[in-house]
Amino acid sequence: MKERVSVAVAQIDIALFDRTANLERIERAVKEAKETNRAELVVFPELASIGYIRERNKEFGCDYIKCAEKIPGEFTDALGQIARKYDVYIISGMTEAHPLIPGTLYNSAVLVNPMGNVAGVHRKVHIPGYEKHYFVPANTNDVFHTDIGTIGIGICYDNQFAELTRTYALKGAEILVMLWNMPAFSNDGGMLHRLTSTRAFENRMFAVSCNRIGESTGMKFFGYSAISDPLGELIASMQGEEGMLSAVLDRDTLLRERAQMPIFRDRRPDLYGELVKPL
Repeated sequence: MKERVSVAVAQIDIALFDRTANLERIERAVKEAKETNRAELVVFPELASIGYIRERNKEFGCDYIKCAEKIPGEFTDALGQIARKYDVYIISGMTEAHPLIPGTLYNSAVLVNPMGNVAGVHRKVHIPGYEKHYFVPANTNDVFHTDIGTIGIGICYDNQFAELTRTYALKGAEILVMLWNMPAFSNDGGMLHRLTSTRAFENRMFAVSCNRIGESTGMKFFGYSAISDPLGELIASMQGEEGMLSAVLDRDTLLRERAQMPIFRDRRPDLYGELVKPL
């Protein structure tokens, strides 16, 4: 990990089915993050390309599938142009069309580097609620080695499984990036702040949460994005307003906390067999 990494989180609304409008919002946010905070990494919410799904519905599903894109595609190409123009890493959620099977989707997050290339893709592995009618679960738990640090990515429900984020830590992750479309009916904003802190603390890593705001398909999204240090202290947080969150991640903070509490050495995997047994 670099000695100091400037991170920005864009807590924005997402326009349903309107990739062009969403890319315009993304570029405005990247421009602001670069000019205001010299951001090196800018993070956007889950499904930021075309928005969130609704309950099971054939007509909506047909329209949603038609708006999905493969990787690479127009959305990732546009992200690459923005990343190259502003010399930043970008992590954004997107609706991904399966590379082979028509009408089949992944809920994905893409990491684009400052050269404009796709440097990593995480496809959501834990699929909740209505999403089961739209997305197939993937099997990815990779971490991504970059010039600013090693990054693990979780998408919404993924982040409620400590096993996944611990796996990232054991693969070397220093920064956990969590993308969300968390609606108000499921939890309150304080929960997202607490979960961001917990994931950081239990792995002695930085944790970055980006949730969207606004309303779509009858659901309201509450924001409450946050950035936590490896001790679980929020170093930046928001509530329900649209805007930008930023913080500088200091490598020595991570190293000090891992020196103080060697959690990976003290693990007892010989006692954790129940974790990998099916129900």
